[in-house]
Amino acid sequence: MYRMKKRMVLGVSVLLALSVTLVWLAQGRTDPIFKDEYDEKAKSSRYTSSWVWPEKDSVSHRGGEGSGVSTSPSGYVYYLHRGDGSYANEELITTPTITVFDPNTNEIVDEFGDNLFQSPHGIEVDSQNNIWVTDIMLNKVFKLDERGNVLATFGDDYRLGTETSLRIRNELPNFPVPMNEYTFARPTDVTVMEDGSFIVADGYRNHRIVKFNRDGNIQWEVDAYGSSDGEFNLPHGITHDQSGNIYVADRNNARIQVFDQDGQHLSTWDDTEIGRPYGIDAGNDGNIYLVDGGDYLNGERETPKSQIVVLSPKGEVIERFGSWGNKMGQLRIPHDLTVLEDGTIFVAELLNERLQKFTITE
Repeated sequence: MYRMKKRMVLGVSVLLALSVTLVWLAQGRTDPIFKDEYDEKAKSSRYTSSWVWPEKDSVSHRGGEGSGVSTSPSGYVYYLHRGDGSYANEELITTPTITVFDPNTNEIVDEFGDNLFQSPHGIEVDSQNNIWVTDIMLNKVFKLDERGNVLATFGDDYRLGTETSLRIRNELPNFPVPMNEYTFARPTDVTVMEDGSFIVADGYRNHRIVKFNRDGNIQWEVDAYGSSDGEFNLPHGITHDQSGNIYVADRNNARIQVFDQDGQHLSTWDDTEIGRPYGIDAGNDGNIYLVDGGDYLNGERETPKSQIVVLSPKGEVIERFGSWGNKMGQLRIPHDLTVLEDGTIFVAELLNERLQKFTITE
C-alpha cells in the first residue's frame, strides 16, 4: 500500500511538473493586432497606375507571386517573384525569379535567379549594384552581382533538430532551440548601408533584426518577441534613410518601428491608417512609403483592404490610395514597394502576381 501511494504521489508530481513546464513554455505568445476600421477611400492621390509585368495573357513571360522590388543606382528596377514556385516552396524554383526592367520604357533588361531559390522573399540592391535576396526556406541571405552570380551567402546551416524545435516554438514561445545568432529562421528582408554593412529582418520565426558588418560579422541585434516598443511580432519589411535610421514594418503588430543605426529604439508609429504594413521604403523626399497588405492573410476575408501609404518623416499619414481588386490601380496584398528619385512607385503584388507602376501626375 505504501509503495502504491508513493507511486501515485510521484505520478502526480510528474504530471504537475509537466503542466507547469508546458504553461511556462506557452507564455509570451503574442497574437496579431487588429485595428479599428478606416475609410478605404483615398485621402488624396497624385498618381496614375500602369501594369508593368507580366503582360496580360502573356505566354513567354509569366511571373509568380510578387514578393519584392528594389531600385538600383544604375537606374533599373529589380522585381523579385516566385516564378513557378510559391510561398514555402520545398524545391528549387527552376524558372527565373528576378526580372530587371528599364523604368522609363517598362522593357525587360534581364532575367535570372533560376535554380537558386526555394522561396525568395525580400530584395535590396545596394550602392554598388549588388543584389541581396532573403530566402525563407533556405534560411539564407544571398549577395549577388548585377547579373545574378552568387558572391556570398549568409546564415549558418541548421543543426540536427533545429527545424523540429522551431516548429514547436511556433506554438510554445519559450521552447529552447539549438541555434546561434548567425542562424536565420525564415528571414524576410534586408537593407544595406553605404559602408556595406547590412541589417536583416529575421522574421517569421526569430522576431528580430540583426546588423552585420560588410564581412558578415554581427555588430548588434534587437531580439525580443512581443508588442512593446523594441519588440517584434513578424518584422517583415526593413529599410533605412539617408541619416542611417532604420524603419521596420512590424507586420503582426500593425505598426512601424524606428531605430537608429546602433539599434536603439527611437519611435513607434501605429496610426490606424497605417494599416498592416508589409513592405517599406524611404524616399529621397524624406517621406516613408509603405504598402498596407491588410488583414486578408490574418483571416479577414469579408472586407479585404490593400493600400499604399505615404508618411512624413515624423510618421504622420500624408496620403493613402488604392483599393482591393485586380484592376489597374487596385491591389491584392501588395508585398513590397520601391520609390524612384522622381517619386514613381513600383509595387510587387502577392495575389495579383504582378508588378504595378504608380506615376505622379501633378
